[in-house]
Amino acid sequence: MPKTYNEEFFDAMVRHQIGLTRLSGSIRNDIFRILDATEEDMVKQIEAKLAKSKGLITRADLNRRNALFKALKKTRLKAMNDVNATWVKEMMNLAKAEPAFVGAALNASVPVVWDTTMPSTSLLKSIVNSRPFEGKLLKGWANELAATDLKRISDQVNIGLVQGEGTKAIARRIVGTAQLKGVDGVTQITRRAAEAITRTAVNHVSNEARREFFVENKGIVKKERYVATLDSRTTIVCSGLDGKVFPIDDGPRPPLHMQCRSIRVGAVTDEAIGKRPARAFTERQLLREFTSKNKLPGVTTRGALPRGTKGKYDTFSKSRMRELTGTVPAKMSYQKWLEGQPAAFQDDILGKSKGALFRKGKVPLDRFVNKAGDELTLAELAVKEKSAFALAGLDK
Repeated sequence: MPKTYNEEFFDAMVRHQIGLTRLSGSIRNDIFRILDATEEDMVKQIEAKLAKSKGLITRADLNRRNALFKALKKTRLKAMNDVNATWVKEMMNLAKAEPAFVGAALNASVPVVWDTTMPSTSLLKSIVNSRPFEGKLLKGWANELAATDLKRISDQVNIGLVQGEGTKAIARRIVGTAQLKGVDGVTQITRRAAEAITRTAVNHVSNEARREFFVENKGIVKKERYVATLDSRTTIVCSGLDGKVFPIDDGPRPPLHMQCRSIRVGAVTDEAIGKRPARAFTERQLLREFTSKNKLPGVTTRGALPRGTKGKYDTFSKSRMRELTGTVPAKMSYQKWLEGQPAAFQDDILGKSKGALFRKGKVPLDRFVNKAGDELTLAELAVKEKSAFALAGLDK
């Protein structure tokens, strides 16, 4: 049976979201290269400025440390400015490209050619420069990243000096070791934060740019459906909204949290159905299967696996993930999808108590969050859902 135009458009937008994930990865790699390029310079500065230091005892020691801080700040802030410039450039390109893609995908999905209207360039630029996500503008996130990065670096220098460490040990604190590819240094925290900001910014800009396209073309697209990713990493906030339909200019709009992967997909009619990817597994589940199969009782994390078994587990998990990844009808909400998963999977996602409330207490996912979109604690749920607590046997 041929797909409807809504199905075709939905499929195109879900495929496009995969492409945006790859774009996030590409931008992240560019950011990492900028940050990584400063690390050799920082090591040289540490070795040069602290060569005569024996700790933090004399005025000369303090002067050498302060001179080092000044040099490190200059090096790192230049990199952070380049990071911000990269973010702005890439987000501007995305803001301009997204409406054009949506228009082309829409026209490719329907049997007629619509004369769509594109948002103005100034409006699209305002998405990047003037619209905050998670409480800050893009520039604000760049400034915070730089400030926390410099503080972590200076803190490690101070700790190393107080403990009487040499320059090599202090450098390792900051940039990590070659054997572990730097992941044991505090600059790795900055890389992880930069990655989270990148992923969130891409989702923010793409969702906002799509919204502006739909606003300009309200005669064609009247509503949007909230679409969460069907896997174990989706938050209760997003899963509770999955499948809900909102007017173009109303309702919650992703990202609702850092690294949010949800989107809103427009529909020419109220019905937007098709296929969507589903990943019915959790990391805990994969580990349980592996440890049971290999008789490794008591192991609850990958890091706790015995020497020589981590590689075997990684091979197993990749193969098993491919087996468990499939598709479901797009009209299926996260609520309905989760109801069809095993109890152990539900507990991995919600926690044991909330899993019991979901199954036995029949509490739908959207009641696990308040009107502000924040996840409720068990104590708050105990007040709000007294009868459900009794049904689930949690009132004892």
